[in-house]
Amino acid sequence: MTRAAATINKGMPIMKGAVSRAILGASALAVLLATAAPVAAQQVRPENASAEEYCRRDLGMWFYCQRPEPPAEEAAPTAAAPMTPAAVPPEIAELEEYQRRLEQARQVAVWRPTPETVEEYYRLQQIALEKGGLFADHFRRLVWTTPELDYTVQRPVVEVAKHGWTDDRLADRDLFLRGISDKVGLFYVYRGSCGACTIASPIVRAFADRYGVTVRAVSADGAPNSHFPNAVRDQGQLAAWGVRQTTPALLFFQASDVDPRTGQIRPRRVRGSNGQMIELLPCTKPQGCLTYAGAGVMSLEDIAERLFVLLSKEPGTDF
Repeated sequence: MTRAAATINKGMPIMKGAVSRAILGASALAVLLATAAPVAAQQVRPENASAEEYCRRDLGMWFYCQRPEPPAEEAAPTAAAPMTPAAVPPEIAELEEYQRRLEQARQVAVWRPTPETVEEYYRLQQIALEKGGLFADHFRRLVWTTPELDYTVQRPVVEVAKHGWTDDRLADRDLFLRGISDKVGLFYVYRGSCGACTIASPIVRAFADRYGVTVRAVSADGAPNSHFPNAVRDQGQLAAWGVRQTTPALLFFQASDVDPRTGQIRPRRVRGSNGQMIELLPCTKPQGCLTYAGAGVMSLEDIAERLFVLLSKEPGTDF
């Protein structure tokens, strides 16, 4: 063997390895191109091609074409049944026709005032006056003969009966406020720079002495009060209570009426002047109830009336 042949024989393994790698690389490239072709075809799918036409194409053995589910057909909305207009009472039709004639006659009489046009308008007006008078007469007869519809039975307007009703109410109010004095207290908010507070302070003091209600004075600016030597300085509680800047102001606190053991309401009733029971409206909050009662200078009677109404009268029963 010559030296050249030996050299060739020595280089054969190297060439064989290079050829093998080339063949493997070519095979891998072919596979890659074969699998990439469907993807490229998918990306250039015409927008107007249907799903069935597209899936029939030869996309390669490794490509799966899944046909989309057809969209669900929406149910056609059912036509709503036409609403039948309610029958209009004949009286309403007559009234509307009368109002039209009256307004037309008024416009004509104003724009062209003659004895005839003014008389026409006046005669039409007389119809309304007569019907209004007849309605008022039927109304008072109904109230007279049906006591449950007569509000004056509950709150008289005749002067003689009104005095008796007022006296009974004042007696009930005083008995009630004294009977709940252990359940209710007042917060009196004032300022040293408030001129109205110098007038209100002795009134609030007199109210506390008369009904035995505990009053805690709160100074909004830290100023003392000769009528309430134990007044406390505001330390943020007024803002927490939502008290407005107007002084003097009154709030009342009511202790909770919820039994902490059973969770039931414990009613408080006070016997009135005629033996009837007056019930304290319950406070259902476990921590008690704080209510803004008003601001400005109030008389002693006004303070008592506000507390009596807010604490014992349901809305709509006393007006």
